[in-house]
Amino acid sequence: MPLFSRIQLYILKECLTGLALVLGILLLAILMIDVVEQLRTVGGDVSLSILGALQLSMMKLPQIVEQTLPFALLVASMMAFTRLNRRSELSIIRASGISAWRFLTPVIGLGLVMGLFTMMVLNPFAARLTESFEITRDRLLNEGKPTLSVSDTGIWLRQGDETNQIVIHAKRVEEGGVNLQDVKMIQEERLYANGRPTNDFAFARRIDADRAILRDGFWQLEGVVENIPNQPTERKANLAIPTTLDASTLLDKFASPNTIGFWDLPHFVRQTQAAGLDASRYKMQLSALMALPALFVAMALIGAVVCLRLQRMGGNSQLLAIGSLAAVGLYFFTQFSSSLGATGAAPPIVAAWSPPLFVLFCTLTYIAYKEDG
Repeated sequence: MPLFSRIQLYILKECLTGLALVLGILLLAILMIDVVEQLRTVGGDVSLSILGALQLSMMKLPQIVEQTLPFALLVASMMAFTRLNRRSELSIIRASGISAWRFLTPVIGLGLVMGLFTMMVLNPFAARLTESFEITRDRLLNEGKPTLSVSDTGIWLRQGDETNQIVIHAKRVEEGGVNLQDVKMIQEERLYANGRPTNDFAFARRIDADRAILRDGFWQLEGVVENIPNQPTERKANLAIPTTLDASTLLDKFASPNTIGFWDLPHFVRQTQAAGLDASRYKMQLSALMALPALFVAMALIGAVVCLRLQRMGGNSQLLAIGSLAAVGLYFFTQFSSSLGATGAAPPIVAAWSPPLFVLFCTLTYIAYKEDG
């Protein structure tokens, strides 16, 4: 017995055709707008050609695809079933004894496959290109932003200015990242040639400390051991190291969840928790990605269900408007719930799965009520 009947394959083909058309139009429009945006923002500070702006926009394109796919699937589903309805093909399908559950199966299957593809393939690819985009943009703008990263050995932080840079390693952090434990600092000074600064740095000193506390404008080190080339090791109870970091925005220097792919997120969450940092937004990102199949199926079903009413009975425009409003409501509900999960106000699993499952069950209930009585 084939997985899909000919009618189901025909409906699936209609949905795929609509999806390709909607994605093509959306991506072309978004790409043109983003190129102009890159010329306005990045090109406003540095010399940026149209080709350079297009390159930056292409790096963002996979992430844009990831974000627009649910809505593209919604519109594609609406287009497919509207065409079937206008050509009276839905009436013929129903008259042949095929229930709505059967001719909606291709839509459900397409949503499930697209959700799994986005989660496991598109997201990791988009995350890598998003990271490349941020690095390239920062390099073009010459923004020497402090960076914060996590590894199995703890956290790594870099700060610097025009004259020197300091690489900081801590095995663990406390108090939201402003209290570093078991700290090592490597300071390097910029080299000059003919009175002009170069891109090379030379080792200046190494500092080991029991802890480093971020104050306004400086790191307060305790239990310090300082090593400077050609000088004896010096021990100090306290030492202040200037910094431009702000305690309230330190964690904003951490990696964006959008730059970490689905397959890397579980390990990254474990590393972040082991280092003592708050991993709520990364847990939320992981849970949101795992909930994508349910979200895609819900979006696809919304688009299909609002177009099932026979054309001659009227009221289709109102149903399309209701479906569009439901999809927009689902989007804002998902964003609001994600914010709660990212801040730790709600469990990430609950925050990620509640909106799509609620809408999915409501849609399935509506289908059961209308079709089965």
